[in-house]
Amino acid sequence: MIFFFGTRSSKIKERRLKRTTCSYCQSQDSFTVNTYGTYFHLFWIPLFPLFKKHIAECNHCKKSFSFAEFTPQMLKSLEVENNINPAKRPIWQGCGCLILTVFFLIVFSISLYGVYTRSGDSSNVIKVDPRKELLDADFKKMTQLLQRGKDSISISLKTCVDYNIVSGLETENISYFTRQNEDKLLVLLKIKDIKKVKAEFRKDILDIVEDCIFQLDKNKIFNELYIGVEGKWNTVLIRTPTQEDISGRFADKYKLLSFYGNDSLKQSKTKQPDTLKIE
Repeated sequence: MIFFFGTRSSKIKERRLKRTTCSYCQSQDSFTVNTYGTYFHLFWIPLFPLFKKHIAECNHCKKSFSFAEFTPQMLKSLEVENNINPAKRPIWQGCGCLILTVFFLIVFSISLYGVYTRSGDSSNVIKVDPRKELLDADFKKMTQLLQRGKDSISISLKTCVDYNIVSGLETENISYFTRQNEDKLLVLLKIKDIKKVKAEFRKDILDIVEDCIFQLDKNKIFNELYIGVEGKWNTVLIRTPTQEDISGRFADKYKLLSFYGNDSLKQSKTKQPDTLKIE
């Protein structure tokens, strides 16, 4: 956006200087002094006044004198005129400040009114899905130090994945976490060096995990499988019973939220059980 701003001047007073002599033509009482008011403008709208300047002109020889060229006689005469008939600025030279002040007061009042009305209307309160907190917490629980007594599924899954992945990944650096919710199983993996696998082939990791869980779940305990694979910085693969995100670069991990249930408020009050142990 282009802004037009700067300073402008306009004449605010014209007076005669008495008891003065022109130093150029020696005529008596022939000076007329014009007083100009300088102001700052934005888009040619006066915002606030800056300073005044005086220019005197001899009516006989038409010689002009700036304020710096005034003789002591002229300065004294101007001082007398300022006391008798001062050069006052017109109100319009500062009207821009008044307009801006009124404008900001209106905007501020509208903002306050909006905040007040929103705070009084409970229907407009933004509700945070507590399932996101559960999912974020589970992603932080992924670890390479697996314990059979706490997460036996992850241990069995790691053994199967290590055997099936032949893409050059360092399988000992893969972190795991699994959680069971009734007949649903959540499987999370963190593969920091997943960049070694081309994006179009990364979805094969989901197939390997899915096949491994199928082999482990001989009793058909799990009817729904939710898989999330995280790279070094972000989630890269997601697969659920109803949708998937397999571009291999960026995936929406919140597609896994249905693992915790469809009723987010109800699920937030229910503690999710740990994963089922597979002996």
